[in-house]
Amino acid sequence: MNEITEEQVISESTQAQLQSDKMRNTAIGKLLVQMSLPAIVSMLVQSLYNIVDSLFLTGITYVPAGYVGKAIGQDSFNAVSIVMPMTMIVVALGIGIGVGANAYIARKLGEGNRKHADKAAQTAIVMAIAAWLLMAALAFVVSKPFMRAFVNSDNASDEQYVIEQGALYLEIYMLGSIGVIMDITCARMLQATGNMKIPMITQLVGAVTNIALDAAFIVGCKWGVLGAILATVIGQWAAAAIDLIAFFVKKQDVSISLRRYRPQTKYFLRIFKIGLPAFVMNAMNSVVTIILNVMLRRYPNGITVLSAYFKVQSFVFMPVFGLMQGAMPIMSYNYGANEKKRFNKTFLLGLYVALGVMAVGTVLFQAAPELLMSIFKSNTLAEGQTQAELDAANAVLVREGAYAFRAISIAFIPAAFSILVINMLQSVNCPVSSLLMSFSRQLLFLIPSAILFNYLWQQQGIWFCYPVAEVLSLAVYLPFALHDYRKQFRYKAKQYEEGKVHADS
Repeated sequence: MNEITEEQVISESTQAQLQSDKMRNTAIGKLLVQMSLPAIVSMLVQSLYNIVDSLFLTGITYVPAGYVGKAIGQDSFNAVSIVMPMTMIVVALGIGIGVGANAYIARKLGEGNRKHADKAAQTAIVMAIAAWLLMAALAFVVSKPFMRAFVNSDNASDEQYVIEQGALYLEIYMLGSIGVIMDITCARMLQATGNMKIPMITQLVGAVTNIALDAAFIVGCKWGVLGAILATVIGQWAAAAIDLIAFFVKKQDVSISLRRYRPQTKYFLRIFKIGLPAFVMNAMNSVVTIILNVMLRRYPNGITVLSAYFKVQSFVFMPVFGLMQGAMPIMSYNYGANEKKRFNKTFLLGLYVALGVMAVGTVLFQAAPELLMSIFKSNTLAEGQTQAELDAANAVLVREGAYAFRAISIAFIPAAFSILVINMLQSVNCPVSSLLMSFSRQLLFLIPSAILFNYLWQQQGIWFCYPVAEVLSLAVYLPFALHDYRKQFRYKAKQYEEGKVHADS
């Protein structure tokens, strides 16, 4: 039997009616809605889960055995909040692998090269498993030392409780992280083919499972922080299971079957190279949060306010990230197909929508920050505490949080530009430029600003590091991004002219 050549496979895949073909033919406005709306809906539900999860913890009305503090709700919330940067590292690994696979698969499908798309998908699954094994191995090594570094008498009424509960949360999260890593990776690969419905369903199932189990475990079983993390991990496993079932029950544009799979270094490197900026951008969020927590731990409500901000701002940023999940495969596909006009329309439409969302978010954070921060008030009287004392403590928390919300939200509109440009650079295969811009807005400009403003104006000054960093990174890198965009489309046009479009690149 004659061996099928790669050229034949490419020809057959080009002729086949793939789901991803709509990214070449469907009107951009309609396509962007089809691709983005499911991701936006699922991310808004995820944001709702983050708030509900916090409400369950801050609203705890029972006192666990051995607890000697005076603010069980805030201590429980802080235990989970302090480990958030480490959970963000886990999520960043999944996003890095998922974005790398997403952009590469979409580009190869745009070129008509389905064989390379399949190899990339299979490689991404292997990378996801390897990432989970790494996190599981580190679970018991980093958890307690990490908590001890941030918990003190200034930000915890029962230091031992916060340390032990936070460490427990982080250990279980990292051991069970196969769910979140696999879910993100598989969802991004489905999105690369134009399939946005399954990722939306998985996010909805994960979030609803999470919320239902929060109520059962935290309120019903009175398991507190343990209940919160068990609900989180089970929800993530449920989402990942649906993703995997989707690949094996119904034929997708790419295959993740590992039968006869042979690892090839070039696919690992392609995914790593493209996904590294996305990993860095999300990991830098973690690093920045850790550094800011170091500065804020001396202020009684500092870490609580920052954690509350991240919970609430997700309602503004998550729709934009959902928009990017829809726009990025469209841009990557049309870059691979050398469809510059469709690429440009996608970018500009995405930018207009992102700016609109961020403008609404800015108005909300400027007009009603007290209302937003009041979600995180403690409702439980500690032993020996009067209602007047609890009300006074809550009033200080709300006042400090409202000030922070107003200061940070100045960054929302410039952040829309930065997020769009970073994703555009990834879609045209400029990972280094994307990485540099991510690094700058998250670390290079932000942290020095925070240190300076903390020295000059203490806690109130720290919050202004966000708008300063966004404006500086845009001013510095936007000209370079435009240069890279033009250069890459000239390169792609040349590939088509010379008949090298299907080369292994």
